[in-house]
Amino acid sequence: MSIVNRALPTRLSPARSSLLGTTLLCALAASCSSEETPPESFIVRNTEHAAASATEPLRADKDWMAYRLSEASQGAAPGTDFNGDGDTNDSIAVRENTRTRSTEVLNVAALELAFVDETLFILVDETQDGTDWNGDTDLNDRVLLFHAVGTPDPVFYDEVPSGLSGGLVSAAGRLLYPSATAPTASMESNLYLAAVAAAGAAPAAPAMVLTGTDLNNDGISYSVQSEKAGFVFLLADETVDGELNGDGDAVDNNILAVVDAGALTPQIVNVELALDAATSPDAVPVAGGGEWLAAFLVDEASQNENLNDPSRFSSNWQPANCAAAPDTDEADAVLHWFQLGDLITGTPAVNTGLVGADQAYAMIDQFVGVVSPENEEGSGGGCDLNGDTDTNDLIFRWVAAADPLAPVLPVTSSARLHAVRDNLPGGSGGVVALEDTWAIVVDEVADGRNHDGEPSLDQDLVAAHVPSVSGQSWNFNHGSTFTTPVGVTWIQSDTEDASRFFAAITEESLEAGLGAGYNGNGDGDFDDSISTIPTVSSGNRLTFPGVAYAVASNRPGLRVKQNVGVHRISEAAQGGLDINGDGDATDFVLQRFSITGAFASTYFATADDAPTPASYFQVGAAEFGGFLTDEFMAGGDLNGDGDLDDLVVRYYRLP
Repeated sequence: MSIVNRALPTRLSPARSSLLGTTLLCALAASCSSEETPPESFIVRNTEHAAASATEPLRADKDWMAYRLSEASQGAAPGTDFNGDGDTNDSIAVRENTRTRSTEVLNVAALELAFVDETLFILVDETQDGTDWNGDTDLNDRVLLFHAVGTPDPVFYDEVPSGLSGGLVSAAGRLLYPSATAPTASMESNLYLAAVAAAGAAPAAPAMVLTGTDLNNDGISYSVQSEKAGFVFLLADETVDGELNGDGDAVDNNILAVVDAGALTPQIVNVELALDAATSPDAVPVAGGGEWLAAFLVDEASQNENLNDPSRFSSNWQPANCAAAPDTDEADAVLHWFQLGDLITGTPAVNTGLVGADQAYAMIDQFVGVVSPENEEGSGGGCDLNGDTDTNDLIFRWVAAADPLAPVLPVTSSARLHAVRDNLPGGSGGVVALEDTWAIVVDEVADGRNHDGEPSLDQDLVAAHVPSVSGQSWNFNHGSTFTTPVGVTWIQSDTEDASRFFAAITEESLEAGLGAGYNGNGDGDFDDSISTIPTVSSGNRLTFPGVAYAVASNRPGLRVKQNVGVHRISEAAQGGLDINGDGDATDFVLQRFSITGAFASTYFATADDAPTPASYFQVGAAEFGGFLTDEFMAGGDLNGDGDLDDLVVRYYRLP
């Protein structure tokens, strides 16, 4: 099963833990040497800046890290006015070269930051910054600035919509963003592209991204809904641009469009359906390259259609027990899919008729899925999809998504439909799409079935299924040399590698499955969670390699980059050890480990207690990792402002 990678130590001895605690203390104020790796690798460096928020995303590009510092938390109360606007309420843009250890405080109040080939783009509200960046004699605008490498100050680039916060998409050496310049002619849009021709250089002038079908021939304005690996979901508003989804009105605010930001010449493609704006769409590159598969949920009310009316589909489209309660309302969110090439050539998105909630899921092997509320299936009291005699469950459903002209029917057998724990920490919604395998978290209580062979133990268990294998049941027993069900407290996709995902597995489930020989993290109890990197072993069987340390059960923040794993260890759960040497055992500490056995697992810094990645890396090959340290947990004033109240930005280089 490889639940623990035995090439790595399962636990540090008390003597070693004490030594590492001392090492961490020296890292609080300066850098410490390492005997395991080259001198610059994994040495913790301070930026001496307090982060703007506990969930502050750290941007990374090659050697560069960018972040926003908090004026109020920098220096003695009331803080430091970096941008000279007379207050200390702002979040100031900073860029740091992690190789040369040089810091550039850019003295601009930033809402958001984005790198494009080492050039930094900064979203700014003039009211907050106190500067008329676009020269129109007022401070009422939101603007996009850029900062090229080697230049002293940020430079105005474009004005953006006044309400914009977010919506900057960096992909393939360019930035996509909504501009305040409204379209006026057919095929025009307000989506613009900023291209950077050379690393760290000033960008070319803003270039409009053209749109496709324009029913009103006067251009269309868009907002950015979300982005997945460079595939961007956009929303258009009919009250601004007229009817766009063919339902006979012009009152819908969430008409879906998409654009492939990495295309040689990006062009907006209008889907002409109303996205359920409370849900998240998904997109993946189809195996073989050059094509995208997208899955999304359409809002029936906005579309003015009953999209899961049984009369739209063949008689065996739904479970037999649902036929007695056909759906008659227009209150659902219904799963649709398309492949981009088909959509461009005029083939509309495919309606699966599956009701969904929260998220849609797309798989590289051309399947789409959704978590379906039973009480929204059909009419009246709903439909019992998993055969447990109630209609209160959230059931994972899926269907093939390869040929839009010959849609495949979904699975309807109750034996293969299971209740999902959709609110498990990690943001996955209880579902992960691997390359050709679904992994779901089944709530035994809601499912009404005993999947682990332990009638007295109800767990959230990982189950796996290869949808291309017709009739295959879900597998709850994993491993190779032995098998056991695996319970989890946290689960998350690896956005860079679809062959694996991240999870925190429970000692309780492993003890039940492995028996008396299993000792977990060796602290004498089986109450903890251990982070792991599940992959497909064979067929629909998963393997769970990892290291046996107790992590923060609901926020381990596990990330893997270049075979280096980083996660948050809980001192309390790890046997009540004072790992960072501050006199208590209530902190969270970063640990690194090698998934190839290249070095011993090692505690290397105090962390924070937020549901964020334990370490931030850039997409692709990483030069460094960045993270936040809670000063109070660390027991040290890392930014030198005389208190222990801050979250300080820190980083380390990778070998």
